[in-house]
Amino acid sequence: MKFLRRLLPILSSSFHPPPDDKLLSKIVSNLDYYLPFRQHGPSLKNARLEIYSDIDRLASEDGIGFFNILAFRGVFFGSPFAQSPHYRWFESLSDWEHFYDSGNGNDDYDGEEYYVRKTCYGQAQTGRQLSLLPSYWEKRLLWNDLFKKSEKPPTVKQVFRWLTSSSKITKSTLFPNIGSLTALLICGDLVEAGILPMPSAKEWADSIAKMGKGSKAGMEKCGLVGNGCSREEFCMAFSSLDQALEAELSQEEKDTMGYNSIMLEHTLCKINRIGVVLF
Repeated sequence: MKFLRRLLPILSSSFHPPPDDKLLSKIVSNLDYYLPFRQHGPSLKNARLEIYSDIDRLASEDGIGFFNILAFRGVFFGSPFAQSPHYRWFESLSDWEHFYDSGNGNDDYDGEEYYVRKTCYGQAQTGRQLSLLPSYWEKRLLWNDLFKKSEKPPTVKQVFRWLTSSSKITKSTLFPNIGSLTALLICGDLVEAGILPMPSAKEWADSIAKMGKGSKAGMEKCGLVGNGCSREEFCMAFSSLDQALEAELSQEEKDTMGYNSIMLEHTLCKINRIGVVLF
């Protein structure tokens, strides 16, 4: 709670980190990479405005929304393009190709490095490249296999399992460069957009435990779980932490930072990434 409150001033448009504050300076140096307030990172902030703001368009049966979702998380996230005012929704693969060929309205930045930051999630992703976009376009209609078969929306658990599944024919990942971390992030995006129902803290913790990445390590760094704890112990600890923060943070604070259990997972990831020595 103290960590989150200390970082709240970053969300002010007039904020400038004190030169002697290592923590705030580090976070401001790369907001997508370090900021715990998930919805306010520059890339996702742009995506929330450009691709997640219109639910009907995003979830339409033509699959164009799904193409934009895969493109954002699988290719563009964290790049100068995703953080820029030029980031936008693409109506088709040819729309993207025309945008790229025309210079995207920014003559100072051209080439793949403007659109792709391979280290956006930490370790370099060698498979993260623009050549993934045609594959995402070809697979856009798979959205209907999961989201249009019943009137009831799928659960986060079902979507996570689907995004990380393999093709029965090729035995390769169904969606290239969409691993467990990226799948969890997409699920979080869909929840906050209102397409998927908000999972309980325990349900969200169960998905985190299966992934076993940064947020679990963040819980260990905070001393909330032991190294090698069971899934049940982790889920109970995560749910307790979420319950405590929901009770202790004011409604104004929660509204400002966009607090929910999705953001809590994101925060724990950042705590692990930043390093406890800084706070």
